Amino acid sequence: MSNAGKLKCLECGKFYHHLGSHLWHGHGILARDYKEQHELPFKMALISDQVYAKKSQAFEEHREYYLKALTKHGKKFQFPKGHDGERRISEHERKVLLARILDVNKRKRVLAQCPVCHMQFSHVESHLYNKHKLISVKNLK
Repeated sequence: MSNAGKLKCLECGKFYHHLGSHLWHGHGILARDYKEQHELPFKMALISDQVYAKKSQAFEEHREYYLKALTKHGKKFQFPKGHDGERRISEHERKVLLARILDVNKRKRVLAQCPVCHMQFSHVESHLYNKHKLISVKNLK
């Protein structure tokens, strides 16, 4: 972000306050596709800080009206048909999260073999006590 707080379009290199609108009208691509193509997080806003401040101010001025519209018919949250409100993530974010999960799982899984039944367990002491009713005693001196 530069050029007086505007967002830079990664397609054409120009700066805009409403990048999402420019993407659709200027390039014919959806904001979601743009974010996925350029590996940007889906939660990233495509409006400048100035526009965000104006929208926040407008919301605060008409807060009661907006809240009333949101809670209309007893529904707290309304999602478009076919959407259940699950968080959408880009393919890049999915790969990063998967790598992080696999890394954590690798570090966690230190398996040891049970001397009685010869099965692999991450907590052999618990297994010996629960399955075989044995207590493991270390360093008897």
